Amino acid sequence: MTTPSRYSAEPIELTLEPWLLEGTPAPGCAACTTRATNRDQAAKAGDWKSACNAARGIRNHHNGHRETP
Repeated sequence: MTTPSRYSAEPIELTLEPWLLEGTPAPGCAACTTRATNRDQAAKAGDWKSACNAARGIRNHHNGHRETP
């Protein structure tokens, strides 16, 4: 029989999927440029949730820039 540990183990650090930070701002779009700046600053600070949210905003907003046939 084993004795359970009474202390917490070191946290497991998971890797971040690179595609979560992808997103190219549309040229000339202020909203896309702002989101890209926010994404880059958040990633530099290690705030991955904000960085991923900004990148998702770029990807979703960029779809609105595409012309429909």
